[in-house]
Amino acid sequence: MLKYMIIIDILSPVGGKKGGIENVIKQWTENLPLMGFEVRVIHMSPGIKYLNGYDKAYAFNDGGNNDIDQKLKLFVRNYAGFILKYGMPDICIAINWPVMSVVADTVRKILKVNFKVISWVHNSIIEYKHAGLGGVDEMLCADAHLCISRNNEKNLLNRTKKESVYYVGNPVKMQKFIERTNGEKQLCYVGRLQEIKRVDIILEALYRAHNKWNLRVVGDGESLQELIKITEYLELQEQVEYIGWKENPWEYCKDACALVAASEYEGYMLTGAEAMSMGLTVISTPVEGLIDYLIPGRNGYLFEKNNAKELAAILDYLYEGKLPLCDRRECKKSVEELKDTYYFEKIKKIMEEVMDT
Repeated sequence: MLKYMIIIDILSPVGGKKGGIENVIKQWTENLPLMGFEVRVIHMSPGIKYLNGYDKAYAFNDGGNNDIDQKLKLFVRNYAGFILKYGMPDICIAINWPVMSVVADTVRKILKVNFKVISWVHNSIIEYKHAGLGGVDEMLCADAHLCISRNNEKNLLNRTKKESVYYVGNPVKMQKFIERTNGEKQLCYVGRLQEIKRVDIILEALYRAHNKWNLRVVGDGESLQELIKITEYLELQEQVEYIGWKENPWEYCKDACALVAASEYEGYMLTGAEAMSMGLTVISTPVEGLIDYLIPGRNGYLFEKNNAKELAAILDYLYEGKLPLCDRRECKKSVEELKDTYYFEKIKKIMEEVMDT
């Protein structure tokens, strides 16, 4: 075991906002320093407000250039300059885009230094590849890999040695368990309001369902006004409530019986595990990460992507008792092994292993 403080850089190509990735990074800054690590968070675009004044958070201006090659060259210059000013890390964790592993590797070659690089992709590797932001080939510039989904783990294991690939999931903050509620017909949605989340599918399903469900939407984003228009067009104003982003969204879901989500893709869907921890049934599309812990009939139900009719049918079956809501204690039990304290013990062990190789 190492006797000195390990310096970890978390290197992101984008500025932080409000969402799952940012919540996880914030937990790293809160937990790892207590375990003997120094964590520096470096965003290549502005956005560190979510870290609430954390004194080792840094952000650059990306120059507003949308050309990916020019962006990456700028990232290399900025990160190299950062290291020259603030000192070399022991480990650089390249997050979000797979191509960030190339950025970190290029910097260590230019500076002729020998810190470790770990990839930590927070969404489907395949989706990033399709978006032109790198894939497995670019990630192989890293020495090791943290995987938040089994599918990402599988894609890497097809190309690299098992010893360098670690499935870690995401840290789940266990919420206060609600044994029973009076809100049997109350649903909730928690998360960003953006196109890929397909909240419009949920609204269409509420419209199509023969039985009346209520939905509370906790979150904010660029799709909010469009979703309000859809709600009004479908005349669902009495059933759908938008309450905006909240620091602790689960306080506003205590009367709900289920979390509903319709994303096109996710990296892990942390909100699903957090909802289960408080006893909620989760009804969702089969996105990466979620399918590693959602067991249909035990802690939730799945419906096809873009299929509002199928979601409406599930809601009707639940309303009419043809499908049972999942046992609340079983939902909580199903995600206990994902608890944040277990997660950070695993991360500590991985960091020490990487440093020893």
